[in-house]
Amino acid sequence: MESASPIIRPLCASDAAAYASLRLCAIDEAPETFLSTREEEEKRTIDEIEARICATANQVVFGAFAGETLVAVTGLRRYPLRPAQQKGFLWGLFVVHTHRRSGIARRLIATAVDQARAMGLTQIALNTGVENVSAIALYRSTGFEAVEDEPCEAAIDDDTDREVEMVLRLG
Repeated sequence: MESASPIIRPLCASDAAAYASLRLCAIDEAPETFLSTREEEEKRTIDEIEARICATANQVVFGAFAGETLVAVTGLRRYPLRPAQQKGFLWGLFVVHTHRRSGIARRLIATAVDQARAMGLTQIALNTGVENVSAIALYRSTGFEAVEDEPCEAAIDDDTDREVEMVLRLG
């Protein structure tokens, strides 16, 4: 790991290939935490990836860069329907192994929270697996609170997943 603190910034079109590569790495590491498979992700075009990561009025994807290398990401999306437009959703947090336990995830979350405030959001929600105790602990330490356990009705590979929804209320 480099000694300089990674730079966090919104991703742009020129980051699409790096994002795609990092996402495949994340899926390989923990496929059960993704809705899509590696095969589905590999089929995405660069245009689709650019549309997914480029900032809009309702979403931004932040990346942490160690030098020129993308080492962590997270996304923030505003709920699009009018009754819920004051709410956001944090998604896709992933840090490569060599940069874990360095504070990058916490910095990405703080950056997303600052962005949520700038967007006028009043709360941010997220979902994570109930078995992912380290993620739950991280989110709790940044102010998120568990609001419910959500059983997943659809079995994947003869296994039922359970998620916990967490919310951070912005004051």
